[in-house]
Amino acid sequence: MQKKLTAAAIAGFVSVIGVTGCGGPPLVYNGQELSSVGQSLEDIDAAWKQAVANGVKATVSDDSRCYLQISENTVAGAAVCGPIHYLGDDETTWDGAQWEPVADGRDTYSLKPPGSFTPGQQLQANTELYRPDDKEPPADLALNEPDAPAAEKDTPFWLPVAQAPGVPEATAVTPGKPGILKSPAGTVSVTGTEISDRVGGAANRQQAPEDTQFLTIHFSELTGFEPSSDVSAMAVAVGDKTYPIETAEGESVVVPVEGDAETALLRLTYDGLDQDLSLADLTRMDETAAVGLYSNLESEPKESATRSGELTMNAAKADNAFSGSLTFGVKAERLAYDQERKWPAAGMSWLKVSLSTSTRGPEWKEENYRRGVYSLTKAIEAPTLQVDGKNITGELGDLKDDFLGGQEIWYQVPAASAQAMFTADVKMAGAHKPDSSTAKNPPATVEHVYQIRDVNLEFAPQAKNQ
Repeated sequence: MQKKLTAAAIAGFVSVIGVTGCGGPPLVYNGQELSSVGQSLEDIDAAWKQAVANGVKATVSDDSRCYLQISENTVAGAAVCGPIHYLGDDETTWDGAQWEPVADGRDTYSLKPPGSFTPGQQLQANTELYRPDDKEPPADLALNEPDAPAAEKDTPFWLPVAQAPGVPEATAVTPGKPGILKSPAGTVSVTGTEISDRVGGAANRQQAPEDTQFLTIHFSELTGFEPSSDVSAMAVAVGDKTYPIETAEGESVVVPVEGDAETALLRLTYDGLDQDLSLADLTRMDETAAVGLYSNLESEPKESATRSGELTMNAAKADNAFSGSLTFGVKAERLAYDQERKWPAAGMSWLKVSLSTSTRGPEWKEENYRRGVYSLTKAIEAPTLQVDGKNITGELGDLKDDFLGGQEIWYQVPAASAQAMFTADVKMAGAHKPDSSTAKNPPATVEHVYQIRDVNLEFAPQAKNQ
């Protein structure tokens, strides 16, 4: 890709080789001697000035004009005209044009001005600038860009997706890795930022309002921001002032900001929790906020034989004794956020344990198959997790039928902890039901506690491609 011929490049070129003027052998183009070179330069000057007047708004100097490019006495195919600063360009550039040789009826040719001019002409290597009148480029080759409409103050706006918004002379941050903020909805990924006074192309050029600068933020993903949601918000914060971004309409948002734009933060809010990304280096300001979203652990534990089992009372099946059993199963899931419980504390994740149980009895057994039946209640007591050597008591949540998962028990655990040990007691208690019993002398009440112990919940690291 060719680079534009900037003011600095032209200045360096001219200062090294100078401008070649009158004298010397006749000039040659494609092996043919040229005549009326001075008139050809006057004609292209006039054509270029007309093209500038009819084209995109631009700034030119009184000393802006066209030049031949020559090597010894041979004229290159393209002339250069300028300097010129077009609206929508970030630097002063030069235009180029291809000559059209025309036979003049003798053994010489003249150069006809071209029909069009191309912005951003690159100087041809090993050539000099030439005018027969010895006029030189202006001493100051950097021209101001024409005035552009000022953007609305405090109001972010999005650039068209197809527009290349780079600002070469602006302060830019384009690190090797994107800056990431996550919410329960998805991911916001920032690939780079720029600070400038103007943005946009010629068709939508805007300049920053007075006492502000443009902060342009480039995104590769915006799934974590839901503008239509009442729990999702995104803004830029500079000092005590915030600039809400209320839409998501492309890949690059421009925010006119007051104060030091180098200190700007991108703030992603979800259901009351703020997360800030430094736009200077694209790092998260507080890595303990919503930390579960950034965990590298799987959401469900590894398979383990300890997560299900059967507990029995009176395994010997003796008469004149209670008998019964409990079958249990344990499922678990790590969550960064829950719609009902909202966010866990900083540095923590939710761990939801679902304990399903199925019981037989207890009932009283006597000889000759007589039995005592009881009206029973079941209660889960002391549901505890041991994590990193500490015991955490759970909070009972929803009770679903066993087919759908059983009793939910919620814990807050350190987000980086990969293993937990679950224990719980299941107490069965009730009064004798004479109308349903055949036993002659059953106890009036029954109470038994099944002890579920050492259920291993170990979470593996996520696969690297996740």
